[in-house]
Amino acid sequence: MMRTLESNTVYKNPLPQLSSRQSFFPFLAQLKDGSLLAAFVIGQAFESVDSASYVAYSYDGGKTWSEPQKMFEMGEAENRLTDYCKVTALADGRLVAMGYTYLRDDPALPIGNPATGGTLQDFVFWSVSEDGGKTWAEMKKIDCVWGPYVEASAPITVLQDGTWITPITGFPDWEGKLHGKLCGRALRSEDQGETWNDDAICMDFGDKNITCYEQRMCQLESGTVICIGWNEDLDSGERLQNHYTFSTDGGKTWSCPLPTGVMGQASSVCHIGGERLLALHAVRRDTDRPGIYGYIIDFSEKQWNVVDSLVVWEPKGGVKKAENMAEIFAFLKFGQPGAILLNDGNVMMSHWYAEDGQYSTVATKIEL
Repeated sequence: MMRTLESNTVYKNPLPQLSSRQSFFPFLAQLKDGSLLAAFVIGQAFESVDSASYVAYSYDGGKTWSEPQKMFEMGEAENRLTDYCKVTALADGRLVAMGYTYLRDDPALPIGNPATGGTLQDFVFWSVSEDGGKTWAEMKKIDCVWGPYVEASAPITVLQDGTWITPITGFPDWEGKLHGKLCGRALRSEDQGETWNDDAICMDFGDKNITCYEQRMCQLESGTVICIGWNEDLDSGERLQNHYTFSTDGGKTWSCPLPTGVMGQASSVCHIGGERLLALHAVRRDTDRPGIYGYIIDFSEKQWNVVDSLVVWEPKGGVKKAENMAEIFAFLKFGQPGAILLNDGNVMMSHWYAEDGQYSTVATKIEL
């Protein structure tokens, strides 16, 4: 039976009365020596211009964490960039960061336009660390179909054949216009980042205007790749179940979207051995019990068979709407649950939450 073992703070502002330091969008990696690295964002506010990616370390299995270190030192001309990324540990000991960064030429504008649901311009980037995350190579820009309006919020998944793959989707521009089909694409590199393509569509609802936000991927022992996403109909406003797709040819072609049975928003998948995976869902709306829900899935029959479930984490209070955000993001009070399988066979989940005006990041250890 799945159970939560412990939950510990990765970062919470120790002196909020002195300065505003909000923390969100974490993801974890386990290093060669067994220590843990957390990559996350710190900024004055949820969409502040100074938001940037940081790393912290745990040498005691996630109980305590070091002081955050900024990942990318920007030059004066680049200080108007707001970056977000996730980190993956590679087999050779290197770390690869995948993310996206917004252009903040007008510091008076937020990232999202609450009137249209559109965003500022951004670009996708990747970077490598050769020293366990202490220093990072310069961000390398990746071109994709959606150009400067793209979400790349997932870490790199390294497939069995060495291919790097991560799901992306498009955002509307500031005026609310979408530049390209609303779908999910598999951004792939077969040469460790030297070249990229996003030709393969990994989540497609046909002619319906349905989101594929916060997608995540993992690969099972058989080679099957699973993709999960946050799905809402932008035309009708209908909130949908999280859907998944799967690929049996290394992410080149994908199934149609299939429902998971969970009315969640941000979600993720983590391979936990054989044909099993852990699916995590941030359930913020349409429920009397908001929280992060975990499901162990047996995919041996190429079907979403739930074999165990658990409410992994719950907020202390309710989830209230933020009136100054686009409707689809108005209930962002916790989210982006993501997990890695540890060397000891347990899982470590990370996520962020807001409480009393403070955004913090947390690591939760789960026994399977």
